This record gives sequence, structure tokens and C-alpha cells, in this order.
Amino acid sequence: MLLINPPRVSLDAGGIELSIDRAPRGDAEQSATFVSHAHFDHAPSLKKTKKILASRETVDLLKARGLRVEGSVAQEFSNNGFHARLLDSGHVLGSSMLYAQDANAGSFLYSSDFKLGDSLTARGAKPLDAETLLVESTYGLPGIVFPQRSEVYKQISDWVTARQREGIVLLGGYALGKSQELIACLNEYGGIAPVVTKEVSEVSEVYKKHGVKLDFIPADSWEGERELKRNFVAVMPMHLVSRTLALKLCALYGKKVSIAAASGWALFQRFRNLDAAFALSDHADFNELKEFVAACNPKKVFCSHGFAEEFARELRKKGFDASALSNKIPAGKTLAPQAQTVLV
Repeated sequence: MLLINPPRVSLDAGGIELSIDRAPRGDAEQSATFVSHAHFDHAPSLKKTKKILASRETVDLLKARGLRVEGSVAQEFSNNGFHARLLDSGHVLGSSMLYAQDANAGSFLYSSDFKLGDSLTARGAKPLDAETLLVESTYGLPGIVFPQRSEVYKQISDWVTARQREGIVLLGGYALGKSQELIACLNEYGGIAPVVTKEVSEVSEVYKKHGVKLDFIPADSWEGERELKRNFVAVMPMHLVSRTLALKLCALYGKKVSIAAASGWALFQRFRNLDAAFALSDHADFNELKEFVAACNPKKVFCSHGFAEEFARELRKKGFDASALSNKIPAGKTLAPQAQTVLV
């Protein structure tokens, strides 16, 4: 069922290719694409894709972020004894795991980016028995264990509230997912409606469309113009938060500007030139990864992304048949388009 042609992973879906988070390689009429979520590193070009397996939320987010989605979209797919369906992954709005069953090849689960616990903006993933498991292992290194989410929410709220008394506060997070969680955190824990950039606002409107309560102020609105004259709190894409921007705003408004970011990497990496960094992640930590794999009870495990080699090694210590998938092709090596390895 599972086909590997680095860096491509796909399923033999009853005689047609179901590509996973990649554009299909072959004839559009004989292929389909699964899109796990709307982060750009998992969202392939869909211009030539006629069959798309994705959640409605993911499709709306892709469109809001400027991607064309022209093919037919479904949440289930069946063909010649093969059946696939979507399960919540807990990563961002609409993010999905892929569960597939084949009359001949058994069951398969692709976790994609996931986390187990619920957040303010996403339902956590639920493990499911699968004979073959392809698991995302971004934080698959022993010792990477995140604090309780409620504790991090309180840390963020307390820090922002204290800094807002002194001036302006800028919070950085990915435009899709982390920014909306930061908005929800500020709403619920601090009673704050932050000012947001255009990109964050557009994504947040999709969240609201699908029932996630968020209170925010677009910076380019009349209300935003009014708020910018006060000691405002802003949520923006992480790459925009910098000491340079802080100095410009300080000169413009004559106020102290505090800057921070939210990322799982803050647990063990320094974020230079920031006043604070909070270990808020939308990925599973090491303990959650182990718990998830054990609950899925797989016969074979493939680990991808992040600390894949290290996590596969830890799983083998626990008796699992586990190996890492490499997304890298050695220098000087080329793979013919037809060079596939059938793993299951």
C-alpha cells in the first residue's frame, strides 16, 4: 500500500496513486492528493489535481492563503477495496490524519503534524489501531517534554499584562495556527483583544467561520487605528517580530516596546533579541509521541521529520519495528521518476 520515492510518500489506493502532502506524480485522472493541513510545507500545488482529500477547513484556509483549489474535494475516498478517511490531528484548524484500509494490504495511519491534547483552538488527535504507522517525529528526542498548556497560557497572559502597563507588546507566532491560539489565549486568560496584521486577520476569519471564537482587531481597520494610539498588544507572524521593528515603533509612538514569540523550540533554544519566548507547541512532545505509537499498536512504524532517526531508535528499544524515512537525497544521486520502493 505504501510507496516511497524520496521525497515523495504515497499510497496505492486500489490501483491509483494517493499522494500524501505532495502533488501527484502521474496522470491527474489516475491520481489523488491528500492535504493534511494548510501550512505551506504540507500544501502542494493543486492546480492540476482533480481529486483532493482534505477537510473543509483546510480547503478554506488554503484559499484564504492564496492557493488555488480547483479539483473535487472530499473527506473520504474509496476505490477497488481501498478506503481512506480523515481524523483530527490537533495541529491547527482542519488538520487531519489519514487512516486507510485495504482489503489486501491491511490498515495504515499517517499522523501528519499532530498533538494529543486539546488546545483553545483545536481538538487533539486520537490514536487508532493501525498495522502500519507513519508518524511525524518533530520532537522525537528524549527529554523534550512540554509544560502543561494551561501553564503556558497563564505565563503568556501574565507577561503580556505586565508589559502592556509599560507600553506596547508584540507577540509572534506562525500566521496559521499559533497566532490564532495566541489570540484565544489573550482573550480567555487576559481579557485582551489584540491588534493583528492582515495575514493573521484573514486566517482568523476562517477560524471564526468554522466556529472558533476569536476576538481581535485588524490593524488596518478604523478600530485598529484607534487602538494603535494606546498601549496596544499585537499578534503577528513570527518573522516580523524583531528588535528593529521594536525600535521603529518606540520612535514612532514614544513608548517602550516589548517583544516575544511562542514556539516549541523555546523549550531548549535561545531566541536572541527577544524579551521572552514561550514553549507553546502544536506538535506532540516526546512523551506524547511514545504514547501515541503504543496506542496505535502498529506492526511497522516509519518516522519522518525532525528527530526521526533518534525516535525510531527509541521505539526499537521498546520492541517496535521502527525506521526513519529520509526526505534528503544524497548529493550527486538522482532517482528516476519510476523508482519506487513498495514498503507495504
